[in-house]
Amino acid sequence: MQRSMRPASGLAALLLAGVPLFTVAQVRPPKISEDEIKRHFSKTDCEGVSISHLEYFDFAGDDQAEAIVLASTCATGTAGPDVHAVVTRQPDGSLAELKIPDPSEKQRGALLGRNFYELSVKDGLLVETYHDESGRPNPLVIKYRWSRRDKEFQVAEVKIAPRYQTSFDCDEANTTVENAICYSPEVAALDLTVDQSYRARLSRLNSTGSDILEKEQKDWLRKRDLICGNDTQLIYCLEALYRSRVFELEHFKQLHP
Repeated sequence: MQRSMRPASGLAALLLAGVPLFTVAQVRPPKISEDEIKRHFSKTDCEGVSISHLEYFDFAGDDQAEAIVLASTCATGTAGPDVHAVVTRQPDGSLAELKIPDPSEKQRGALLGRNFYELSVKDGLLVETYHDESGRPNPLVIKYRWSRRDKEFQVAEVKIAPRYQTSFDCDEANTTVENAICYSPEVAALDLTVDQSYRARLSRLNSTGSDILEKEQKDWLRKRDLICGNDTQLIYCLEALYRSRVFELEHFKQLHP
């Protein structure tokens, strides 16, 4: 008895249809390799790319995983890797970087001093995690969702670490020094200590002593802004000045007999 022939499927069907093997291989492009990434980011005058983080995720949902890359070239400075990219493969086989929106001015304003960021994927979202000199864990985190319709990353969520309580209203902070005080837990605590010590000492002085202390405090605030405002080690500068001021307030009578 002759058996009925079942229709071929998958690879066998393509071969029976006369589709060349090289065409079959092109149905799914190969995974983006580390060597390809290094070549893509290598410059003629800057040989050598060091990849510090690499993971894959299919943002577009087309069975072609993009590569999330953190890497350093010879242009890398003190702010960490200079390559932060999501790399995709083009139809012609070449690599291209998907555009990631830049943080807004307001979001950048939440960062203190030198800062750097990392890229990763969590729950299907591209995550930028920033670090700065404030000592806060993850002061700025921005999550992006890939829009298949618009073919671009769009902001899905922004988390900014809270500011700390100080002797002044941080909503009105408009200088680098004031923001540093609001964003640093250590300096914010010292600011409250100085303010409390100042007010306590002021309440126990006569009018002459009060005038001296008030003028001294205003002079100190101007000195704080002048000295630390131009210091590259802003937090350390503020901590040192505030601790010195605590000592001065505690020994005001000895310093002004």
